[in-house]
Amino acid sequence: MIQPIYVRLQALQSGSVVLWEAVPQSFSDHVGTIDLSDLAVLVSSNAQTVNLSRDDVGNLWVAINYTFAKGDYIGTLTWVSSDTVSENLTIPTVVSFPQSYPSDVAPFLNSGRKMPVENEEIEKIANNIKTENMIETVKNVLSYATETQEYARETARLLVSGNLTTTSMLDYFKGPLEVLESNSSMCFERALFEEAILRAAGVPTRTFTDAGLKTWIQVWLPDQGWVDAESLCIAPAPHPPPIFPRSLSSSIPWMAQNSSDAIFPFQWFPEVPMRVSNLTFSNVEAFNIGEYRTLLVQPIDEEVFNSNPERFRFPIIYKPKIIEVAVTQKGSTLTISLIKDEEKVSKILTLNETNSVSLGDTTLSFEPIRRDYFVVLQNFLVQEPWGLDFRLFIIPIVGVPVVVVFWLYWRRKRIKRPRNVTRQAYKILSQLVTLNVNAENQRMEDSSKTVSSR
Repeated sequence: MIQPIYVRLQALQSGSVVLWEAVPQSFSDHVGTIDLSDLAVLVSSNAQTVNLSRDDVGNLWVAINYTFAKGDYIGTLTWVSSDTVSENLTIPTVVSFPQSYPSDVAPFLNSGRKMPVENEEIEKIANNIKTENMIETVKNVLSYATETQEYARETARLLVSGNLTTTSMLDYFKGPLEVLESNSSMCFERALFEEAILRAAGVPTRTFTDAGLKTWIQVWLPDQGWVDAESLCIAPAPHPPPIFPRSLSSSIPWMAQNSSDAIFPFQWFPEVPMRVSNLTFSNVEAFNIGEYRTLLVQPIDEEVFNSNPERFRFPIIYKPKIIEVAVTQKGSTLTISLIKDEEKVSKILTLNETNSVSLGDTTLSFEPIRRDYFVVLQNFLVQEPWGLDFRLFIIPIVGVPVVVVFWLYWRRKRIKRPRNVTRQAYKILSQLVTLNVNAENQRMEDSSKTVSSR
């Protein structure tokens, strides 16, 4: 399964920022094990530098430095593929609280940003809900959230509408105390609310967001590991939903929270005012390949690619066509392939030089450099095929008849004018001839009279 993750923001003032974005990695917990591959990350053309790093959980973070003018867009389009390796939904009904937690799990009991674990009201709720059974404690917290919270439809609608203006995505959402007071929340807010109560009750908990912006929680259970848990915003009737309903095979994770702080899968510093233009990639027409000049590609082992080529190639979208691209590796040799229907062309990459590869009437050009486990294609450009634009025929179609009519009118006028002049000249000449004839006749008549008188 190949899935896009799309972030697009518009600057409301000029400035410089660093956009931090989590990119999915291979993921495993008790529910399932998913092998994830980061196929490509397209970065908008006004990026200055791109840096990569990994956190302790394994998330890949892409840090992009932008300098922009007011109204400019910044963003990324990440193509990710997944394959479920194993799945295990067997969860016991009774799990006792442990005496201690592993060092990599203990931080998920701490307070953090929008995580008021030590708040008096949150602790009171947690103490009333907690039992000796971790499973029952989780169930009680999720039931409490379902019973006390209504679904904040307007918040969810605004999030995906592209009209959200905010300098911080996290600050836009209500925190657990605000959720408690308003009794209204959407999935991200509800996950933070449940997470705060569960941590206060002694259950390690973290938020989990997928590529579709759906957010839920994961709880850590002894001998089980991290397990998905969720309270649905709208509980189906007549039976309540299970507390561990989700199979990871149905979702590509965007980010698992990697600290005691609750953070959104992307953020930027400093917090220059931005309009959240897009967070999902549902409309291909919204993507313009001309706005992207950097492409980060994670090469796939050639044998692995050949065993499942459809999983490890990603689309390059431009009008009017879509071609698919794959970058493979065999030893130290890197190869790029372009695929369109039954056609395929491959070329070995030459690092630190301008490369170009063509398929039919489409040409990709770029300068590849090696960056750890990624290949960065700088100055990436798609030369779109030349096509007929029927608008070009509007001027000839409309203009030629106008020119012809004008020419005929002008020619008619030109031809008509000499004829009129000739007729007038002929008339004058005739009059002159007549006058001359009359004068000659008169002279001859006078001469005859003179002779007769003699």
